[in-house]
Amino acid sequence: MSHFRPPALNMTEEQRENIRREKLRFLFNMHDTDNDGTITLEEYRHVVEELLSRSGALGKETAKGIADAAMLEVASISVGHMEPDEFYEGITFEHFLKILKDIEIETRMNIRFLNMDTTNLCK
Repeated sequence: MSHFRPPALNMTEEQRENIRREKLRFLFNMHDTDNDGTITLEEYRHVVEELLSRSGALGKETAKGIADAAMLEVASISVGHMEPDEFYEGITFEHFLKILKDIEIETRMNIRFLNMDTTNLCK
């Protein structure tokens, strides 16, 4: 649950960066289902399909197309120019950090449980 705890106000920059990396590692590991250190296209497709096609608003093929396009964009950010015959292995944790460098994950990825009614969760 520490992944969802908001950062303390009196943290040093180093502590804040450690929390950021910890939260991003948690998110990365959610996508890297085989724990090989790389989010492959298949793993990413699965996540996107689960998120987008479950609602019924989009079909699996549309979700697959979105995942494929997103992975191409990630490849261009992470690797830069790729030759037509090159294959992008997938997103490493370092690529993941690079992609999300401008997102304030340490302040956005938190849940406050104090004001939450948990009685329905225990049934």
